[in-house]
Amino acid sequence: MAASAKKQIIDGNVSKLDKIISDTLEKRAYHITEMAESVLNEHVSEGDYSANDAFAYKQKEYYCIEENKQYVSAVQNGIRLFDRLMYVDKYCKKKDGGLFSSVANTFEKDTVVYLKNPLTDIAYSTFSMHLNDPRVSYRESFADVCEDVYYNKAPYCILPLENYEDGRLSSFFNMIRKYELKIVLSCNVESANGKITKFALLKRDITKLTCPETSVVGEYLEIGFNFGEKAKLNEVLTAASYFGFELNKINSLPIYYSEKEYYFDVVFNGEGDLEKLIYWLELEIPRYEILGIYTEIKTI
Repeated sequence: MAASAKKQIIDGNVSKLDKIISDTLEKRAYHITEMAESVLNEHVSEGDYSANDAFAYKQKEYYCIEENKQYVSAVQNGIRLFDRLMYVDKYCKKKDGGLFSSVANTFEKDTVVYLKNPLTDIAYSTFSMHLNDPRVSYRESFADVCEDVYYNKAPYCILPLENYEDGRLSSFFNMIRKYELKIVLSCNVESANGKITKFALLKRDITKLTCPETSVVGEYLEIGFNFGEKAKLNEVLTAASYFGFELNKINSLPIYYSEKEYYFDVVFNGEGDLEKLIYWLELEIPRYEILGIYTEIKTI
């Protein structure tokens, strides 16, 4: 049989299998939707994550010849991942603003603490355009800056995140984690010699500041992960894409007590369905933390 004729037969067989797979997956999606609706009717309280029990059933074993096992196993794992994504898509209830702080502002003025230097002064001037009656308060160390916000002495602080020479500044991200701070705004400041430093305005709570469209460079979601030794970064990226987020960048940092574990800080362009992505993370990735849901703005 000629190679071209054989290829035509193979293409036809694959097309038929594609049709069978498509029909089967559509039926599966319908049943996953039914499952979500059933659990939703049983668990109606806000923030109820017991829906994870919906996938507690034992996966049936599948049989195939040895040389096909790797392929079939990978496809089965992919189907299980998308089962859960479909489930979250249908189950997750809309709770507008649920991630953001609902605590009343206890500060009369939006005081911002930072170490005084020319570049941070420019960052403060940029951030202050989007604050309410802003005031500045200087400190002598970065630890003092963070502690003022952590101990509720001031609502905001400024820290550098990355620069032209060193890239991402891991020591400052460690401080962000230690003091449980969240990125609210960011901006890039150019020095006299043309080098860029990215600064962040930070707060204890996840807060969304409304900025005029003319000042917005981009909207971002930054999440930190500690997966343990079994990394699930590929699943996180698949889930984020499924719910409408585009990957911006990934940073990794070894965990000091382990040779196999890393912190991953993943930045997404923040235009997706945030509520559904966070709900999926609650089900699948218990060790995650939101580092910021923030706007990058133009520097004045």
